[in-house]
Amino acid sequence: MKKKFQFSNLMDISIRRINFSEISDYSLRNKMRDYYDKIIRRPLYTKFYKNFFKNQNYKIDLVLPAKGFSTLARREMLNNFSKIKNKTILNIGCGNAFDYHLWFKFKPKKIVGVDVLNYKNAWLQVKNFVKKEKIETKIEFYQKDFTKFKYKEKFDLIVSDAVFEHCTNLSKVIKNCNNLLKKKGIMYASYGGPMWFTYGGDHFSGRDKIENGFNHLLLNKKEYWIYFNKNVKSLIYELNEGGGGGLLVQKDLFSKLKGDEYFEIFNRFKFNSLLTFVELCPIGLKLIKNNIIIKNKLKKKFPLLPIENYYLKTHIVYLQKK
Repeated sequence: MKKKFQFSNLMDISIRRINFSEISDYSLRNKMRDYYDKIIRRPLYTKFYKNFFKNQNYKIDLVLPAKGFSTLARREMLNNFSKIKNKTILNIGCGNAFDYHLWFKFKPKKIVGVDVLNYKNAWLQVKNFVKKEKIETKIEFYQKDFTKFKYKEKFDLIVSDAVFEHCTNLSKVIKNCNNLLKKKGIMYASYGGPMWFTYGGDHFSGRDKIENGFNHLLLNKKEYWIYFNKNVKSLIYELNEGGGGGLLVQKDLFSKLKGDEYFEIFNRFKFNSLLTFVELCPIGLKLIKNNIIIKNKLKKKFPLLPIENYYLKTHIVYLQKK
């Protein structure tokens, strides 16, 4: 009998196979790729994918068909909007915080990381590294539901990667962002990879074969759980190799929003868009084009949803509080 997949919020799920002190700051290869993206790929994308997504009710500044905007490049873009040096940063959904090397490069005054899950071992590694290397940036971590998180002061910047698509009540999250951010403060967020209506939007469907990439949308509840139980693996696999898919499905940690709905929430809580990049999902686009059966099933189930939503994978946004 297959062992039931189990998980508790109390469990420390810090990544074990990587030590924070051994992570290189940023390799020469990555720097060369960033330069190539900036000089060649992104200018080409601007022309080639102009008006690619025609039914989104928000301004899109650039469409990326694949990885072309690295983690460091995203931080540099934020630094262009608001110099990070000596600023206070609130990091929503910090996880292991193993990307903090790229924040230290900009010398912020303080980073406060918040996550609903337990990463205490990883957080201790980061704190020890800061102390050992005499990094001047102050570091704090809190395991807390962000909708209930309060702090003694407001922040200059709020940052978040791969979190908003997993917020079951994003309105409450963005409302608290408004409360915690200074006036004219900047919020950077990337979310999706993928979003709910995209191929593999549950971070699980399609792991067995491409044709099942929209199972989270097309299967009924009973059929979906049969599919889940057949394909879920061990907790260690799900957290490391599986991208957390099994955990996310079990806890139903998805916002289940369309692209437009994210911006409706941002606008409601007084955030103006400064810049918006989107990434498309090449697999989802190919499947929709080549598999008329799946395409028709989606159109029948969601007749009012523009077909492009099934391959709109990621938002990368820079927002300013009014």
